[in-house]
Amino acid sequence: MSKDYRIEPAGTHFTVIDPTGEQVDTYPSKEAAEQDIKHCKKEDRMYETAKHFVDTAIKAHMERFGIDREMARYWIHSAAETF
Repeated sequence: MSKDYRIEPAGTHFTVIDPTGEQVDTYPSKEAAEQDIKHCKKEDRMYETAKHFVDTAIKAHMERFGIDREMARYWIHSAAETF
């Protein structure tokens, strides 16, 4: 399994494959496929950053109220739904 996105030719088009081997989409040009990879990588970074923030919030809630991870996750998730 690759650790990065890749572009594979698909006839006259170009297919973007994600790091897990799943097809993202097919594009009419290599440049369009490369642009989508940049977009996907940015979204991956945003997701990883958000996961880190949520984990930090859960741990802080656990410590502050002396509760387990599932209970803290419930309250963080509930609070996030109100925004």
